[in-house]
Amino acid sequence: MISKKADKVVVQVEINESNFVRQLKKRNEQALYYVIDHYGWVMKTVVRRQMGTIPHLWDDCMNDTLLAVWDHIDSFDSKRSTFQNWLAGVCRFKALTYVRKYIDASKEDLVEWMPEWEDETAQWEFRRREYEEEAGRILSFLKKEDAEIFRLVYLEELTMDEVAQRMNMSKTAIYGRISRGRKQLRRTIAESEV
Repeated sequence: MISKKADKVVVQVEINESNFVRQLKKRNEQALYYVIDHYGWVMKTVVRRQMGTIPHLWDDCMNDTLLAVWDHIDSFDSKRSTFQNWLAGVCRFKALTYVRKYIDASKEDLVEWMPEWEDETAQWEFRRREYEEEAGRILSFLKKEDAEIFRLVYLEELTMDEVAQRMNMSKTAIYGRISRGRKQLRRTIAESEV
């Protein structure tokens, strides 16, 4: 469709699967609407998976993802990846950034909430107990052996070799249990939000 605006000829291009990336690179906003309509489900899926416990930030993260797509579409290379996978990667990065910021803000809130301590040792002991209680609550959703692996890896910060030796398992088995445990925790957290 062609229209004339103040001695300018404006050509409106129909956006479709074969030209939307090219149109994004040409800064055609209609191509961004196409991404929202046809790939919005990708962003929602990634955001829900990565940010399940903080739904009040989902929309902000998806908006930031769209802005990143708009600003960095030139970095998309169709020879290296599909647009869907590239978009999921951009969204995953944004979601993890939001999670980090949320955790940092939560830590600051906790510090502000805490009473003034005259004894620094008592303050650190209080924080350690709070942290251990929360970690114990989270690990209680796992099988006993998996919870022990998580405790060794994430709380005691042992190497995989040390954990494998202590648990009398191969490193491959440890990695597998951690992967399954993470999935279990994500599911549990998501179900508790419903």
